[in-house]
Amino acid sequence: MRILFASVGSKGDLNPILALAAACRDRGHEVEVAASGSFRADVLAFGFAWHPLRPDVLNAPDQVRHLSNPEKGPERLMREEIFPASEATYHDLLNACREADMLVVGELLYVAPLVARFLGIPWVNVILAPSSFLSTSDPCVLAPAPFLSRLGVFSEWPFKVAMAIGRKVTETWAAPLRQLEQRLGCPPMANPIFEGKHSPDLVLALFPEFLAARQPDWPPKVVQTGFAYFQQRAHPQTAEEIHRFLETGPPPVVFTLGSAVVMMADDFYDLAAAAVGQFGCRAVFLTGGRESVRVVGNILHASYVPLESVFPKAAAAVHHGGIGSCAMALRCGIPSLVIPFGYDQPDNGARMERLGVARVVPRHRLTARVLVKGLRTMLEEDGMKSRARCLARRIDPETDMRRSVEAIENAAKSRKSHCVG
Repeated sequence: MRILFASVGSKGDLNPILALAAACRDRGHEVEVAASGSFRADVLAFGFAWHPLRPDVLNAPDQVRHLSNPEKGPERLMREEIFPASEATYHDLLNACREADMLVVGELLYVAPLVARFLGIPWVNVILAPSSFLSTSDPCVLAPAPFLSRLGVFSEWPFKVAMAIGRKVTETWAAPLRQLEQRLGCPPMANPIFEGKHSPDLVLALFPEFLAARQPDWPPKVVQTGFAYFQQRAHPQTAEEIHRFLETGPPPVVFTLGSAVVMMADDFYDLAAAAVGQFGCRAVFLTGGRESVRVVGNILHASYVPLESVFPKAAAAVHHGGIGSCAMALRCGIPSLVIPFGYDQPDNGARMERLGVARVVPRHRLTARVLVKGLRTMLEEDGMKSRARCLARRIDPETDMRRSVEAIENAAKSRKSHCVG
């Protein structure tokens, strides 16, 4: 089977898609990847054929800062980047899919139903974080209005009202997509940010049930498996430096803001350095930028490296709450201090906190003193460490990935059987 995998957004959005692509290739399928131009080298480095896909977002510091505002970021992303590019994205994805038997897409590819309809192929949409379902029976923490989740303790109605308003507002954002539907002669789909993004063939939820259980208002074709971990390798010299540091002292605390949020770190690493100095632990700072590694005192500074290079030997992690960072912390059985910046991060952090394996600190309240308190909680309280280790034993990446690939294969078989019938 020829499968086209597609992703727009950050490297955190792309990596789980590449993990699925690699697993399908290992099962004997022909695999190609459509992604933003910024990730062309990443895709080619892992041996996949690459197709260009617009728009290219969340990959420049000024753009990230503009699009990551907690209150206005999602609206800016949709109104200024994703929906205005609907026609360009449609043609890019259509060209990439010409020879494909199936299409698998990540978030933000709202033109996928149109492409699949035109080509007559089954398609799959991948959900990486629980908040993407926008469930009213399991209200998420919305970055622009976090108070709604607290009201949800008493009743679902505040969140239902907010979602009803959200549907009306986002319909205005989607005007360019509606115009594309008209030009193509297609009937209008459901709201693309809510029901319209979900495939009638398969919705693949890549997170475990202990993070978020299936809800009655999820789409009917959901298959929930588990996190998709993309295996990467650090640069050999970087890997050697990291290994040397990790093996010559107590387990460090890893500070990371992922691949996109790190571009708006501001004073985060200065506060982290002050806290590490006051608390007296060792640390690894993943600071983004060009490939480099240096050790200053008890802190190793490195640019972007795969989390699997450092998390397994870490004592704890301080991160932004991206689903990839949460997934790796859970897999490695280490507690987290989560400082959310926006999008799904507040909800991911809240779910980790409810599991008893994390503490959440709002970005505007972050100080060196608060960080020291968080470090003390993570490193000195046995309960958090014990719960983290317990959850780690419930994660089986190989089994989860096999189930994910089988779900994709079964969706293709089901569509083929339906067409024949």
